[in-house]
Amino acid sequence: MGIEIFYFIGAVILFGVLVWAVMRSRLKSPKARAIREEAAREEYENPQQFEKDKDKLAAKAEQAENDTRRT
Repeated sequence: MGIEIFYFIGAVILFGVLVWAVMRSRLKSPKARAIREEAAREEYENPQQFEKDKDKLAAKAEQAENDTRRT
């Protein structure tokens, strides 16, 4: 019974991490997701312009997520 308890504890921790990851992705606002998708699209279509705008887009997405959490 000694080492088997560690397998059980590891499984519980893994389950907890998986639940946290799924819930984290579901709690993001649709507006923030759209901004992040726009950023990814722009990165592949125009990499030079993306380098200039990436901080602005990241701040915009972060603000959208914060606004969603407040309401």
